[in-house]
Amino acid sequence: MRTQYLVMALVLGVVAVAGVAGLAVWSPTLSQTAAPKQCGKADEVDIYLHNDAELPQVRAQVLATHQDVASVVTQTQQQTFEEFQRMFADQPDVLKTARPEALPAVVKVWPKAGASASALGDRLTQQFPPPAEIHRLICSELQK
Repeated sequence: MRTQYLVMALVLGVVAVAGVAGLAVWSPTLSQTAAPKQCGKADEVDIYLHNDAELPQVRAQVLATHQDVASVVTQTQQQTFEEFQRMFADQPDVLKTARPEALPAVVKVWPKAGASASALGDRLTQQFPPPAEIHRLICSELQK
């Protein structure tokens, strides 16, 4: 009888510890008190285009019209395809479906320090309407 109580106490102890650990993981108030994780990447706004021919013109327009831009880099459809291949190197089924002409040419825009990438993304959306697509990669705003 004493062994049954001992086993029951051990099981209840393990369940209690697991429950507290689960609360720490799932509780919004506990997870908010944890230190924010650093992004490791600068905020970026990408302009996706349907062909490489547009890259020089869009890059020049961004540099000419936005004083809060630190740098602009272009990426051809072939370069996007090569990046895609690196990202999904361990997933051959995904790689089989990709073609360079199906991926976008990209103008990558980095705002100056202290400038709002979100606001820059809004302005770029107005300046380059569809078929261009604006993608915001704003790590600093996710930390707030």
